[in-house]
Amino acid sequence: MRVVQNGNGSELIFTLFQWLAASLESFRGEYGVVVAVVVVMATLIAQRLFFDGSFAEAARSVGLFAPKVRGAVIAIGISLIMMLTLPVYAQATGTKFSLLPNWPWLFVGMFFQGGIAEETLFRGYLYGYFRRRNAFWRAAAMSAIPFVIVHFLIFFTMDWMIAAASVALAVVMSFPLARLFDLGGQTIWPPAILHFIAQAGVKLFLIEGDSAPIFPFVWMLVCAVVPY
Repeated sequence: MRVVQNGNGSELIFTLFQWLAASLESFRGEYGVVVAVVVVMATLIAQRLFFDGSFAEAARSVGLFAPKVRGAVIAIGISLIMMLTLPVYAQATGTKFSLLPNWPWLFVGMFFQGGIAEETLFRGYLYGYFRRRNAFWRAAAMSAIPFVIVHFLIFFTMDWMIAAASVALAVVMSFPLARLFDLGGQTIWPPAILHFIAQAGVKLFLIEGDSAPIFPFVWMLVCAVVPY
């Protein structure tokens, strides 16, 4: 039990997560449904083995049930405001945004992989454990540590400047995502919506124009500020 309580259990599951996504080359959610099913099942098995007596109890403990309306509405509202960045940036800089040709499939896959899988693991399993024993800020800070540590893996797959900005964003977004988990009645769906939108803003679009290389940094700034 000590392994899970110290957060190492979530890191082991995330290692499985990263290995599977890399093996399947699911960088934009191409195989996101498969990745999510494996990660969610691994998380439920860990939750059941260490804390709960049945899979039904484990699923409820990690937040896999209907959310409170308030949390869902707030998550959708934040996401819509964030998405306004795209037309505003396009108008201001002449940058052209267009959806990838297979975007409907990627939309579903990315929501499963970046939304459901990550939030089940990091908010439902990890933050949920700390939250049942601590006040919000302490629980969010404690769960943010392994969440941020595992994001250092992206230095192996991205330009170092974008990777560094992504790690900083992981620190900042840990707290709004945890708050949305609480507002949704300790369910994963509100933070899953926001987490998905944060990834979709740069992964679902072809971005063309002189200002295109700057947009990922603008988008990360929006993701860092708007949810607060």
